Amino acid sequence: MSRLTGKAKKIFGNIKKVQREKGTKAMMWELWSTVTYVLYDKKKIRYIKKFPPKMVENRILFETNDDFTDNGRALFDYLVKQGYNKKYEIVWLVHEPGKYKKYETENVKFVRNFKKNSSIRRAEAYRYALTSKYIFYTQAFNWIGMSRKNQLFVDLWHGCGYKANKKNRKVFFDYCLIPGDIFIKTKMEFFGCTSKKLLPLGYPRYDLMLKGSSRAAEYSKKLLEETDSKKLILWMPTYRHASSERLNEETLNNEFNIPIIDDKQKLLELNTFCRENKILIVIKKHYLQIPYDFGDNVLTNIIYLENRDLEREDVQLYEFIHYADALVSDYSSVAIDYLLLDRPLGFTLDDYKEYTESRGWVFENPLEYMPGSHIYNMDEFEQFLLDVKNEKDSYIEERAKVRVQTHNVCENYCQRVLDYLKL
Repeated sequence: MSRLTGKAKKIFGNIKKVQREKGTKAMMWELWSTVTYVLYDKKKIRYIKKFPPKMVENRILFETNDDFTDNGRALFDYLVKQGYNKKYEIVWLVHEPGKYKKYETENVKFVRNFKKNSSIRRAEAYRYALTSKYIFYTQAFNWIGMSRKNQLFVDLWHGCGYKANKKNRKVFFDYCLIPGDIFIKTKMEFFGCTSKKLLPLGYPRYDLMLKGSSRAAEYSKKLLEETDSKKLILWMPTYRHASSERLNEETLNNEFNIPIIDDKQKLLELNTFCRENKILIVIKKHYLQIPYDFGDNVLTNIIYLENRDLEREDVQLYEFIHYADALVSDYSSVAIDYLLLDRPLGFTLDDYKEYTESRGWVFENPLEYMPGSHIYNMDEFEQFLLDVKNEKDSYIEERAKVRVQTHNVCENYCQRVLDYLKL
């Protein structure tokens, strides 16, 4: 009885949390989803787990953290372009299948993953997960709660950077992708798995980053023209203040919750500096970071980009990265990825000491794996921007040394993954 009471408290606690964070309308949707789950889906899910339907040997299932993006999207696009969908049925679990009608083609379908406006999964999602021979995903897939003999679970993952992992993440998979051998040991500790499950093949999205696309080229050109700029600097900070409190990194506290820019005056000074030097800074928010709020300040040469902006333009993030003249980051995995483009890197390190004490690092000497300008203040930031403007690049040799340690470079990352898996 106490167990049931505890579950009920948890359910109502989640519903109240939705009301606090998203409002009464969202709370009503969550309540309806919970009721229908208890009355219908829960029983059906138990049944299909106990008596799984026949597995479809040529069915491939995809799920990504943000629908239809990142490594999963890159691999999917390659599969369709190369005609793999003539042999395999490809299924995507997404929030709103109707949004992806234009991508449906032979043997490709999009299936609703969650109950509408809820975080509760539908029984149909479990059915497809239990009947797919191949499952590709970018976060945890533990929600399925089981795997079947001869199923192949491949965690495409979402990047290997500098930050040490907070705790072991008990995730089951047959294989997980990493960029290079140097990350094997730390990911073994993180996942609690053997080295045989970690494939240093690189990520499918690297193909997008190395090649770009016409849509991304047009979008970046438009941004430059609208701001009368000649250079596009992409700034991708890792998250500090996350949408989930348990993920917060309390290493940086200033007016805008972003490195280097401590206050309004510095923000406006940086904008003026960029305008005078015909430089555009595009700040791409980490998906876990709560939205930045730059107030009512009028900014001409610093713009703020979210996933929904890219989705509206039908541009993948890593296609867009291809057109950045330089990257500013900190401890994020994107800095490791950007090494493949062999362009200038700037690392904002104003909370490096605090990060060392609170989170720690993958590398014993992390600064040695940051081949670029080390930025601790606004003067150093502006000098980095000037160097990019003047095409002064002093770190070519250093980048090459780090790249050979962090990457197993190839020309076609998608095909290398498929070849290894014998698809």
